[in-house]
Amino acid sequence: MIKEFNHISMNVQDIRKTLSFYTEFFGAVFVRGLYIPGGHTAGAYVQIGSNMVEFLSPLSPDGKVECGITHIAFTTDNIEAEVYNLIAGGFKFDIMPRIAGSGSGKIAFLRDPNGASVELVERAESFKREWNSNDDVLGIDHASIYSADLKGAIEFYTKTLGFNMLRHVRDEGRKFDMVYLNHGINILQLLHFEEQNWDAPQMGHMGLLVKDTRGLAKKLSDAGYTVSDPKPLAVLNNGLVATVKDPNGIAVELIDRVSLFNV
Repeated sequence: MIKEFNHISMNVQDIRKTLSFYTEFFGAVFVRGLYIPGGHTAGAYVQIGSNMVEFLSPLSPDGKVECGITHIAFTTDNIEAEVYNLIAGGFKFDIMPRIAGSGSGKIAFLRDPNGASVELVERAESFKREWNSNDDVLGIDHASIYSADLKGAIEFYTKTLGFNMLRHVRDEGRKFDMVYLNHGINILQLLHFEEQNWDAPQMGHMGLLVKDTRGLAKKLSDAGYTVSDPKPLAVLNNGLVATVKDPNGIAVELIDRVSLFNV
């Protein structure tokens, strides 16, 4: 079983501009920088609440980067044993255990039943730091994945990786499911639309738990960022949600509901 839900990884165009945005508006704390020589990639870890976000900026010759959330990562104390058990369970790995490109620890990559990329990480040290909420953001609420095979995804994350079922909400009118799974205090959201174009990317978005959706949305809009109008949360209807596009065009939800652990 995994040890913790460690980070959400994003490919970004301009790492300095990205760090400035997440630090200024979301209270992100810089944890460490990294450079991956093999992929000629610069990167950084920041912490928001109890979870981290990894920003990677491939330094391609033409300057073009396909931005977006690329994978979610979990730590384990014994990556070889974890990979052996997963292979025995019928799962295939894109990358078998190897030294991380940054030189820190070991990594391996596999796909969940819907094709979302999952990284396993074994490190001797923890990058995480003490984090205090800022004036607007309380922490990361969830990472989101689209799941055509909802049953398969639930079984993978609960039975294989050790998540717990936190909440399953069904909207019959829209033929839409939202499933929330937790590993400790970190939450994964599975989204399932019966009438969905599944050629779309499997990785969804990152959601932040904020104190005041309207207030933060206005602050971001006044600063020139594209923000949707705040609206009641679908199905749960216990708060407001707005979506902002970060400097790379990556969607980040701003949610001021009661914590899912208290609903």
